[in-house]
Amino acid sequence: MEAFLPMFKNVMIFLALAIPGYIMVKTGSLKQEQSAVISKVFTAVGMPFLILSGTLGVELNAQTALNFLWAGLLGIAFTFLLYFVSAFLVTKYHKKEDDGANDEKHVKGMERFCAIFSNNGFLGLPLAAAVFGERTDIFAFLVIVNIINNTLMYAIGIYMVTGDKKDIDVKKILFNPVLVAFVVGLVLNLLGVHKVVPEIVTFSDYFKNIVTPLSMFILGVKMAGIKFSKMFGFWKTYYVSLIKLVIVPVICVGITILLNRFLGLDGDMILSMFVAFATPTAALGIAFADRYGGDIENGTIYTLGTTVFSVITIPLLYLVLCLII
Repeated sequence: MEAFLPMFKNVMIFLALAIPGYIMVKTGSLKQEQSAVISKVFTAVGMPFLILSGTLGVELNAQTALNFLWAGLLGIAFTFLLYFVSAFLVTKYHKKEDDGANDEKHVKGMERFCAIFSNNGFLGLPLAAAVFGERTDIFAFLVIVNIINNTLMYAIGIYMVTGDKKDIDVKKILFNPVLVAFVVGLVLNLLGVHKVVPEIVTFSDYFKNIVTPLSMFILGVKMAGIKFSKMFGFWKTYYVSLIKLVIVPVICVGITILLNRFLGLDGDMILSMFVAFATPTAALGIAFADRYGGDIENGTIYTLGTTVFSVITIPLLYLVLCLII
């Protein structure tokens, strides 16, 4: 119970931060389309500085480099494993049931996307910072997995949502803000600039503090546009949530525990993989669907559904994990 309550409280606080956005849309003081500006601030300012601050706080040495390599390899391996496994988990397509969706490839593609990709940027990194605090290794490993997650979302993620390889944007894969911020932070750390000019860390911390409230505010705005009766009355919401919030983290964390016992990985790697894969569906899937003509309606329902259910699944799975390790 000591493990459950802190995680549960933090997840509940995060969800409560979505209330202002929800109320503002419902009262008419904010339009849903206006959240696009807030999203740009989040992705172009908040997240990069969160990554930069976290990278500057890591003590770089040979062991750290090895741990980073392991985090990256596990992030890639698990994503591709889930990509292939998800092809066998998608449900049978029914046009009437998926009313409003484009066609079979878009419906199934969005279902797979929502079962695989996690909301590490909006929820995972802020949650890790809030729960584990000064245990920077967990946060650092999660940063690496988040970079992998973002990079692959712009590759196989777009392909799943659209069903067309031509929509893959190579420039966005290589120059996404998260990757750029990590490279800059790594260079500054190696050069020791942050030790000579500590104001860089202070400056970064000011901006990183906007990530959690902004991310949840945006979520609240999105929630205001969905009828809860439709979201909770759709059986696929529960099916996709079961895969994303239970089956996926159990597979990834279980494999990491085995590797830890046989290869002696850093113990914090297990907690990092838990946060990385136990968090709800990445909101970027909705953005891809909106831009490239994918299944927006079901994508929104799955994303919000997994977010709501994660309030229970994350603390419970964390409790079980703490009992195991």
